[in-house]
Amino acid sequence: MSKTPPFQIIRASRRSISIQISKTHGLIVRAPFSVPEDIIHAFVERKSDWIAKHLIRHTEQKERRSNTLYYLGQPHSFEYNLVQKEAIAQSEWMFVFSGKVQDISSEQTTLTRWYRKQAQIHMSERVSHFSEKHGLGYEQIRITGATTRWGSCSGRNNLNFPWRLLMAPREIIDYVVVHELAHTVHKNHSPRFWELVESILPDWKTHRAHLREEGWKYTLPGF
Repeated sequence: MSKTPPFQIIRASRRSISIQISKTHGLIVRAPFSVPEDIIHAFVERKSDWIAKHLIRHTEQKERRSNTLYYLGQPHSFEYNLVQKEAIAQSEWMFVFSGKVQDISSEQTTLTRWYRKQAQIHMSERVSHFSEKHGLGYEQIRITGATTRWGSCSGRNNLNFPWRLLMAPREIIDYVVVHELAHTVHKNHSPRFWELVESILPDWKTHRAHLREEGWKYTLPGF
């Protein structure tokens, strides 16, 4: 008996077989027109451990997104409170929202606005700290809604950070801040750039790995 769940085969003009886990369509296998189905099934069977691992991770991600918010690396539960007067309140373990449960867009806007405000305060403090300590100048700090990058530095040394970075642990935020400040000196990822980063944060590789492995958590839940 196969250890793999049911999957959908999509044929295309391609040279190789690939496996994709879709949020809406489940397990998808893309294969060339010329490859027989028994070869495809054998390929999927060989990848069964990989598939199982990523299906579990996919389920965990979905569950965490549905009921958890992160703030400076700490997970917080959330609930709606129809009596609460303030739009959003934060305790040590819970975010509380007022309003109607079905008013999702309004609550997300309120939450995004709150994160933006807190991010502006926190990023400004950390950028100022490292800038003064290591003599790295910059122009302005801007909080953005970016979803595909954790920070950027313009040619004029304006620093941009997404508000969702505030969901990450403090040391991870510091890594991104240092990374972008280093770009005020080196506009690329040359060895000299990484030498500068490492001179400030010797553990930068660990922090970068964290963003690659855990960064998916730092987003709004599906309410």
